[in-house]
Amino acid sequence: MKYIDIHTHTFYQHPNTSLVLNIFPEDLEKLKLPVLFSVGLHPWHVAESTWEAQVTRVESAATHVHVIAIGEIGLDKTVSVTYDLQHSAFEKQLGIAVSFRKPVVIHCVRSYSEMLFYRKKSDQSIPWIFHWFNSGEQMAAELISKNCYLSFGHLLFNMQSKAFQLFRKLPADRIFLETDDAGYSIQEVYNKAAMIRNMSSEALEIQIMDNFTRCFNRIQYGRLVKPD
Repeated sequence: MKYIDIHTHTFYQHPNTSLVLNIFPEDLEKLKLPVLFSVGLHPWHVAESTWEAQVTRVESAATHVHVIAIGEIGLDKTVSVTYDLQHSAFEKQLGIAVSFRKPVVIHCVRSYSEMLFYRKKSDQSIPWIFHWFNSGEQMAAELISKNCYLSFGHLLFNMQSKAFQLFRKLPADRIFLETDDAGYSIQEVYNKAAMIRNMSSEALEIQIMDNFTRCFNRIQYGRLVKPD
């Protein structure tokens, strides 16, 4: 195994890549695909009339052996969904993650202070992965100190982004890489990440595999394990 794409919404197959496919509660038929999954009610999709039923579907999906994470879930101040409603769905799904002892994939837009509040009072033995992380060094340090991982993708190609400025400074044992359907292949993301950190691609591949092992505990004999 060479690459791990920790967050994508599109199923694809490559002999040197393993992906964690993010699916929504209405897409559970995709659980038949031969990959690992995260399942969650995205804050963009929270609706007053349906969110509780959708969260129930997330809870049902959490029993599936290939569902390794709850998410992406979180808070987003840039959308029309009421913030109170987002909080309700988020809190309920955090409870599911704790019940099933599964890591959480976090969507966070202009809500890092609120996320830090939740993290401080959460079960910190359950890892959180902030996908598409784009905040500052102090927030990164706070989250990492509370058993969080930070995931990066297309913003590494934008030298003006906070993500680009921060990435080289982070502890290597707390990073993941992703595509998130943003127009770059996972191979391109790995190559860019290795260049920014001034390390070999091979060393980065080994490090992220180790990070995955630690976060998900699903590696045996040098390969990703998909339980039968």
